[in-house]
Amino acid sequence: MSRRKPGADNTPYFTTFQVAKFLGVSPPTVVNWVNSGLLPAQRTPGGHRRLRAGDVTTFARAYNYPVPPQLAEAAAEAAGEELERRVLIVDDERDFAQTVADYLQLKGNWEVEIADSGFAAGLTVARFQPTVVLMDILMPDMDGFEVLRMLRQDPANRRTPVIACTAYRDAAVEERARAEGFDAYMEKPIKFDRLLALVEDALRSSRG
Repeated sequence: MSRRKPGADNTPYFTTFQVAKFLGVSPPTVVNWVNSGLLPAQRTPGGHRRLRAGDVTTFARAYNYPVPPQLAEAAAEAAGEELERRVLIVDDERDFAQTVADYLQLKGNWEVEIADSGFAAGLTVARFQPTVVLMDILMPDMDGFEVLRMLRQDPANRRTPVIACTAYRDAAVEERARAEGFDAYMEKPIKFDRLLALVEDALRSSRG
């Protein structure tokens, strides 16, 4: 849990131990960053270091550290923004889609809905207004490329990040996915931690 600096504004602050846990490094590493001037920090009256959520987020992005959901939410809160976290999973493999949905809800605090076809995706997007879409490439009624083109034709969804997720292991498919405008690409079987990182990065990029 973040702390509020006494006697100041409502900006969330974290301890060096919390920041180390967020970024997957040791606490002495965070202290070294602070001492070298790479990472700004404040001092409490008792001499303890406190790091502002926004500063840590900026540092993490600059040095390619994944930004965990708790830190991203705290930084958004400090900026006075509401962090909308809605992901639509478009996949006709229902068991797979539900497993991914459960993971994103539990580990990333995402609101998730599932569409099992391209047609259902169009209806769900209009109602649910996802901030990120996870799209299967091969589906029975229309493939992921067709669904992506449909989304991009709507001005309301033109900038919504769409991540391709497919069982194809073919460099040509990945190349086509990027050429047609998917924001990211990953193969099945997926690595859940990488998927979460891709979804988080897609959300941040859409707001940049």
